[in-house]
Amino acid sequence: MKRTVIVILMLLLAVAGCSNGDKGKAPQSQAQTGSGAAVPRFQPFTSLTPEQAMALIREKKNLLIVDVRSRQELREGKIKGSVLVPFWNVMKGSHSLPKDRPMLLVCAVGGRSYAAMQILSRQGYTELYNLKGGMSAWKASGMPVVY
Repeated sequence: MKRTVIVILMLLLAVAGCSNGDKGKAPQSQAQTGSGAAVPRFQPFTSLTPEQAMALIREKKNLLIVDVRSRQELREGKIKGSVLVPFWNVMKGSHSLPKDRPMLLVCAVGGRSYAAMQILSRQGYTELYNLKGGMSAWKASGMPVVY
């Protein structure tokens, strides 16, 4: 059984790789607010650039930011308010993530978070976003990081 899980994991990681797996471009469209400002509309289960992810964080007040890196990797900084749920916990299903909240998944370069997004989608989670390029792209874009 363990060997099967490991083989499945290896295949999943090979498919997701360290690519930034892009399910589509987001934001898909823009809606006008009463003030005339354009607010991006995001499609669930997609990869977002750091700028798009920041817009999502501002727009969706109930957004849960899930960091799937290891505890050791958090030393490199994290997004403020994010919660740690290591990738292995997502793989094993040993987490208690709410299904009724949108989630932004984050890792180092976007591969593990994309794979986690696929796994969670199969578990019935419906509004999932991946940070394209992971924390590496987030930092390179000058987005805020906490240590």
